[in-house]
Amino acid sequence: MSTPLSSGQQAVLDGAVRFVRDQAGRVAETDRPTVDPPEAAFGTPFGLGYLFGAVDALCQANGVAFDGMALAIFALTLDQAVGRPADALRRQALDLEAAGDADFARGRRWGGNEATGWARGQHEPVGLVHLAHGDEHRMQ
Repeated sequence: MSTPLSSGQQAVLDGAVRFVRDQAGRVAETDRPTVDPPEAAFGTPFGLGYLFGAVDALCQANGVAFDGMALAIFALTLDQAVGRPADALRRQALDLEAAGDADFARGRRWGGNEATGWARGQHEPVGLVHLAHGDEHRMQ
């Protein structure tokens, strides 16, 4: 039996999916991405950290604890982003977080900062657009 999401948790999930879909739409409007398929960018430590940080920031923005349910929201968002269950990527993200991987941590900061600004209506995020075009180096 699954536990229903609270209104705050649902807001995090909805926001995280919109955060990914909005950027995916901008990728589709540009020249063909260099990462094929584009969701392969999530297979990098930076890409996984980026999404992890975005979900964490959206939790903070909605007053939701970053706990086991937030990790489930991260997993659902990742599934939405790649269009299928992403069990191996979820495990990889948790392993990278536990190991203190530097690229994962850098991606987490970048994604968290972008999601915070996006949630406040201050700017449009660009991280996934850069990742889909193989331009991670632009996010130093």
